[in-house]
Amino acid sequence: MGYLGNVQPGRVWVDCTSCKRSGRYSVASLLERFGSDISTSDLLQHLTASCRHQRAPGAQPARKYEPLCLAAITLPQPVKQISPVPPGVPYTIEVWKEKGGGIELHLATIYPLPVAIAAFEAVCLEWPTHEVTLRDWAIIERRERPPQNSSAELEASRS
Repeated sequence: MGYLGNVQPGRVWVDCTSCKRSGRYSVASLLERFGSDISTSDLLQHLTASCRHQRAPGAQPARKYEPLCLAAITLPQPVKQISPVPPGVPYTIEVWKEKGGGIELHLATIYPLPVAIAAFEAVCLEWPTHEVTLRDWAIIERRERPPQNSSAELEASRS
């Protein structure tokens, strides 16, 4: 578990299913009371110390039918970090099906155009028999599908 100093601002919930007790605490008040270097497991121990089912550290383990303190702590959810989106329109690289004409793979969404062009060239080398496009709203670059050799041309090239 972590430390109270690493917990996001908000509310901490403590609930026990054995005795049906519950409590809500603000992180700011817990920081004032216990400090930032207390672990969350020690914090739970302190907050549930008055529970009649709580066992002292080093005490005998509970017997089979003795009730236990089943208190649990719920910390605030961390703030989701939204990655910044670069300015401009993203470029996409797509590989098209050999037959049927639909998109087979959407390989990448890339923002700077020079990087997108380099990736497009790498994809063209990786999928030599497919049509590959680099586009934003319109097609910027397209590598057409190479022409299919007929069986007569293949035999002529072999001899």
